[in-house]
Amino acid sequence: MITQVAKVFVSVVEEGSFTRAALMLHMTQPAVSGYIKQLEEELDITLIERSTRGIRLNPAGEIYYHHAKEALSIESRMHHLIHDLQEETKGPVKIGASYTYGEYILPTILAKLVEKYPGVVPEVQISNSASIMEGIYSSNLDIGIIEDEIADSRVNVTHLLKDSMYIVANASFPAASLQKLEAATWLIREEGSGTRHYQEQVFKRLDIQPKTITLSSTQAIKNAVGSGIGLSMLSRHTVQHELETGRLQRIDYNDMNLDRYFYLLTPEVRFHSASTLALLSLLNETAIEPHEVS
Repeated sequence: MITQVAKVFVSVVEEGSFTRAALMLHMTQPAVSGYIKQLEEELDITLIERSTRGIRLNPAGEIYYHHAKEALSIESRMHHLIHDLQEETKGPVKIGASYTYGEYILPTILAKLVEKYPGVVPEVQISNSASIMEGIYSSNLDIGIIEDEIADSRVNVTHLLKDSMYIVANASFPAASLQKLEAATWLIREEGSGTRHYQEQVFKRLDIQPKTITLSSTQAIKNAVGSGIGLSMLSRHTVQHELETGRLQRIDYNDMNLDRYFYLLTPEVRFHSASTLALLSLLNETAIEPHEVS
C-alpha cells in the first residue's frame, strides 16, 4: 500500500501549495509540512524548493513525484479490480479521447454505456494525442482514442473507425486550385494534435508551404474559417452542421483522398476492470477491428 506521506507529497505538488493541499486533505498546514519534512529526512535529500513565489520541484522531486503518482494509479486500479470480483460492473473507467472523437462521437457511446451499466462512472479527459499517449503509457488512462497511428509494444492498438477529413472554407471561397491552396492562410491545430499531424502530411503531399495560424480549439478554427480568415482541414464529424447550413463549404481538389483513422488504445497491463471491459465491448460493436485484451 502506498504510504500516506507519498499521498501528501503528490497533493502538495498538484495543488501547488502546502496550504491548499492541507485543505484538500482535511489536515492542518503544519501536519502537511511535517510529512514533507519526514520524507526529505528519510531520503536525505531536498525534493521541494520553497520561495516567496511558491514551490518548485527540483530534479529529485520530479523523480519522486513521477513514481509516487504511478504508484497511486496502480493502487487505485488494484482496488477497482478487487471490487470487480463482486461480479457487478461498476466503478470508474478513465478515458482519454482526442477533441474530434471526444466531443462529437464519444458522448453517444457513453450514453449507451451508462444506460446498460448504471454503476459505471466514465471519467473523460479530452486532449490531444500526445497527452493521451502519456496517460496510456503511465496507466493513468484505461482507454485512449487518438488520431495518430503508432506502433509501440507498451500499448495495445487497433483501428477503431475510419474518418474523412474535409478541406473547408467560407461560403465565398472560389473554386480550388493548387495556387489558391498555397496562397491561402491555413488554420491549424497545436503541436501534439492528431489533426495537426494529418494536416502537415497533406501539405507535404501537395508540396505546399502555406502561411498558418495555430489555434488549439476546433470551434475556434471553424469560427475563423467562417469569418473568411482562411482554410482548414477538419473531420467531417466536426463540420457537418456548418456544411448543411451553408456557413462553410467543402473544397475538393483533384478528388484527393483525405481519409484517416481513429485508433483505440489500452495499456499493456495484466488485468482490466469490468468497467473498462464493458466500454471496450460497446466500442467493438462498431469497430473496424476488434480490440482484444486479456
